Amino acid sequence: MKRIDFLLVLFLIITIFFYSNNLIAEVIKVGGYHFPPFVELDRDNKASGITKQLIHEMNQIQDKYTFVFFLTSPTRRYFDFDQKKFDLIMFEDIRWGWQNKDIAASKVFFKGGEVYITKADPKKDQSYFDHFQDKSIAIIKGYHYRFANFNSDETYLKDHFRVQFSSHHKGNILKVLFGRADISVVTLVYLKHFLFHHPEKKKRLLISEKFDQKYNHTILVRKKASITMKEINTLLTQMDHAGIISRIACGNYDCKTNEGRK
Repeated sequence: MKRIDFLLVLFLIITIFFYSNNLIAEVIKVGGYHFPPFVELDRDNKASGITKQLIHEMNQIQDKYTFVFFLTSPTRRYFDFDQKKFDLIMFEDIRWGWQNKDIAASKVFFKGGEVYITKADPKKDQSYFDHFQDKSIAIIKGYHYRFANFNSDETYLKDHFRVQFSSHHKGNILKVLFGRADISVVTLVYLKHFLFHHPEKKKRLLISEKFDQKYNHTILVRKKASITMKEINTLLTQMDHAGIISRIACGNYDCKTNEGRK
């Protein structure tokens, strides 16, 4: 009986210690919007993707903060930031509309890019991507593109280009394949993911050799947030040295063949 009592007391002490630590840990909200493969939403708006995986790993590697995901949208993310609904946002570039915000950027921890696609045609070559003024372009509402000087304003885009707005890369790829748009701009990782699952469609597309933009992804942090930029950079360094970031990346596309596989 005494041994049972001792084990019970020990169990209660461990439980209290565990929950006390979790209560002490300060909650840091991480904003994210549909941006495959970084944030992917199912039909019920349940999020998955690289951002959620990184949040999990950041919670595992330290216990001072508890990182939780906050769902926003490409266009609403600035308003939600101003309303202090989240403290930081991953896989962002400060050029994407954040220049006038009270925000700081972490070191670059993930690189990528976006390419142009069009329906394959013997009359087309890489020069097809040199000029867009006379072509219809399928793009995602709220995203920033270099061809438009990173201006995501809908009125500006409609005034200067023949744009078609959508909310998903897959829909834009299909628009191009079915001739409903001349060009689309697609995240390279997602395009490779799509072609891995639909290899027969590769010969039906002409993919640009040049990038619309190359990503130098950072984490943007509110300057007056509880967590400091130094702490964020330290976490990124720890996860990088532990191989966590590369493991997550290679879980979403094959690093050796550079083909999407998730």
